[in-house]
Amino acid sequence: MKVAMISYNTFVDGESNGWKNQGDNSVLLLQNEDGSGWGVDQNATNSAQLQAGADDCVGKVNGLWGQLVEVLPTIDKVVFYVGSYGAERAIELAAEHGLTPDKAIFVCCHCNLNVKMRVIRDRGFSSSVIVDCECGGYNTMRLLYNNVLIGAGLPN
Repeated sequence: MKVAMISYNTFVDGESNGWKNQGDNSVLLLQNEDGSGWGVDQNATNSAQLQAGADDCVGKVNGLWGQLVEVLPTIDKVVFYVGSYGAERAIELAAEHGLTPDKAIFVCCHCNLNVKMRVIRDRGFSSSVIVDCECGGYNTMRLLYNNVLIGAGLPN
């Protein structure tokens, strides 16, 4: 199984982005590599700071997506962490690049969940698998990453 996993946060400490292989299972790891666990400032309190965080998140997702788009036709599944402000960009990019709902898995925390679910629905992914997770998605994304590599698969 070939899976891509994308997050503006870091969920596999000490691993750089790129292909990770174990037997017949491969993960294209695409995560924040700037040295901080959170992709956006967690201390933002006013609207200007929140917008700056959303813009930063969009920038990170756009950069990671650039690495994914080249191999997208060869991927079996794409797992997206969809966190707080700005993370909806991953859903928009999936739709823009023709990813089908059966290939997309969205890992969502409860922050602004109604907005995320609306974007998922509006972009044609209402039949995609949605996985509930903790804020940041670290543990859930890491668990899914490890499950793919050991051959345990993904939720369906």
